[in-house]
Amino acid sequence: MAAPAPPVRLDPRCRWFLAGLSASGWPAMHQRTPRQARADLRILAAAANSTPWVAHVADAVIDTADARIPVRIYRHGTGAGRRPLVVWLHGGGFVVGDLFTADGTCRQLARSAGATVVSVHYRRAPEHPLPAAQTDAVAAVRWAVRHAPELGADPAQLVVAGDSAGAALAAHAAQRLRDAGPRPAALQVLVYPATDFSLSRADRDPRLAKLLDWDTIDWFAEHALPPGVNRRDPSISPGFAADLSGLPPAVIVTAGIDPFTSDAIGYGAALSSAGVPVTHLPYPGQIHGFVGMDRFFPAAREAIRRIAALIRDAEPAASPDAPGTGPAPQAAEPVSWAGGAATQCRRLDERIRRLPHVNGTYALITLLDHRARSAASLAADRALSLSSALSTPVGSRHERPR
Repeated sequence: MAAPAPPVRLDPRCRWFLAGLSASGWPAMHQRTPRQARADLRILAAAANSTPWVAHVADAVIDTADARIPVRIYRHGTGAGRRPLVVWLHGGGFVVGDLFTADGTCRQLARSAGATVVSVHYRRAPEHPLPAAQTDAVAAVRWAVRHAPELGADPAQLVVAGDSAGAALAAHAAQRLRDAGPRPAALQVLVYPATDFSLSRADRDPRLAKLLDWDTIDWFAEHALPPGVNRRDPSISPGFAADLSGLPPAVIVTAGIDPFTSDAIGYGAALSSAGVPVTHLPYPGQIHGFVGMDRFFPAAREAIRRIAALIRDAEPAASPDAPGTGPAPQAAEPVSWAGGAATQCRRLDERIRRLPHVNGTYALITLLDHRARSAASLAADRALSLSSALSTPVGSRHERPR
């Protein structure tokens, strides 16, 4: 007889949060278009994630052969010493999430870790299916290394970091830096990472699918993974890399109520087996996404503090001896800072959107629109059923078998 499944205990604050979403009729992500889902996440982020003041925040653009990648740089304090260089890759299933939704986490890390944080808005699906996000993530990390002196950061203290899908990008970037330079990272911070997009290592226990449920996971996969793509390709699923040795030490944060915790723990075990130091920070009772909701969950604030301390204490990475790698190259071109009226208007719009009464209005509009659309869809389905019934000949509706 199989052993009974261990109890799943949801943190009371998480239970209240999920109950509030359900009671309000907040739309599930899989019921939305990508554009609607992106707007929904911005509303939740504005409500749930605090945005502390940071002394220096500026936008820039990375021009590559494939794309123009927007980034946002955060620096706090006036110290003249070189800071850790954190490249943060936001989560969102490669479909949702942006600089706005990552803003609070990046501000908190810049303040707590004393780091220069570079937040990256990589290309998203379905407009740009995978591996566009991976290409942009690696390009952005290499750009940050080249420009580290101009950003007031030490390239030897490079940290690649992200949450959820962004953690998968961070793991991939760490592997690419090890293999092709320009220099290895000193640390990789993977917050509830997904490293296997065949989903064979995820846990199908329905008790773990809270907020991030399987309908939403399948919705992400449908939009981000083109038909016929090899989901086990290491360039998409870093958990399938043939060689994990020589990677930087890893910090892996997991939530107790999360289908991807088994995947994250498995990747940590594989790293350890390859000789990579791993620090596991488990948070029982928390849900996927909790680190970005510090206004609701005290565990999020604790996680940021612990991550920041590990970033501060990370040993700088030595320059590798492999051909084609070495000390970080100096950038041939200056940082392309984004300025002008358009940038100022966008930043002002972001500040206004975070005001409780403004964000509350957007939330109310979203709820009313979703209810109206749901009612219209239900009415259309009923009308179609009625029309189908009426179009059936009377004789065939009442004919009895002989």
